[in-house]
Amino acid sequence: MNNSGEWFGAMRMSKKIKLVYGYDGESSVVAEGFDSAAVCWFKESKKIKSGSCIVSLPDGDVKYFVKVYKTPFFKGLVRRYFNHKIKTIWEVHCKLHRHGVNVPKPIALIKKKSKKATCEYIISEWLEDAEDLRSLVPSDGVVILQAARLLAGIHRLGIVHGDFKYANLMYSVQRKELFSVDFDGAKLKSTKPLLAKDVARFLVSMSEAGVSVKDRDGFLHEYAGLLDVDLEVLAERVTPQIKKISDRHKIKYPERY
Repeated sequence: MNNSGEWFGAMRMSKKIKLVYGYDGESSVVAEGFDSAAVCWFKESKKIKSGSCIVSLPDGDVKYFVKVYKTPFFKGLVRRYFNHKIKTIWEVHCKLHRHGVNVPKPIALIKKKSKKATCEYIISEWLEDAEDLRSLVPSDGVVILQAARLLAGIHRLGIVHGDFKYANLMYSVQRKELFSVDFDGAKLKSTKPLLAKDVARFLVSMSEAGVSVKDRDGFLHEYAGLLDVDLEVLAERVTPQIKKISDRHKIKYPERY
């Protein structure tokens, strides 16, 4: 085990594929049965893809969420930067889950090498009945308060999410719980401006989704109370960030305004 509680897997499935990090005993079993060719991709960008896959386990087939990060064969500082970034994403995910913050359970980080690039797959729990908040805008404010508690729980651990918004929050209808996802911009070391930016980003996301001022104020009050932060001081830190993000979004996403 490392000092953060996750064991490091040196287990090699083949000459080109190996389990780099595992979370618990499930990790090695899933890694053994994982087939990158069987992943059903539903979101894709130049260097990152997201999808799902079915892995056959001793107790039956299980569906998992898969995210792959593709990086060319750079050397030196550039290579170390990509390694550090992906390791940070994994460590943030594990730390949050281990401390009881609502995130999908991390399963494994697998590395696959080819002649042209290295692909690193982060496999995690699939939230079967969950929808992101863009398709489920709450009207009673209950889920908004859950979002405040979720962000406060992340910040209490000294972690910056980096992209805390409606698209990165999944609501489980069956469990009636909110889950935070997508830690690509996360940081393990927080600063007051970065924490304020997390809060501001979500407030902008709420505004763009048409959430009432009352519910936005409720979110801010709940968050401030949970972290014992003076509301006026918090507002002073957040307000300039809201303006910056809103101004940028008005240019990038004019249809939201």
